[in-house]
Amino acid sequence: MQQRGWRSGELLDITSHSNGEQRTAPRFAAVPYNLPRGCAAAYFPEANVLVAISSVAAISNTPASKSIVISLARSQ
Repeated sequence: MQQRGWRSGELLDITSHSNGEQRTAPRFAAVPYNLPRGCAAAYFPEANVLVAISSVAAISNTPASKSIVISLARSQ
């Protein structure tokens, strides 16, 4: 957050990128948290929209949401 100049509570849009598809979860509040650089965390089911429909586990067919490539941008 510091590197990007974002403040606690600032609203950000989260966009996932999978197989050429982009899905956006708008207006998430930024919260400082001790995570490795380049990582983010979000609550589900609020962030379910970020999981590509085709991203499922091989046997159970459950949505695979443990690793999602995202980008963040200030909400407009």
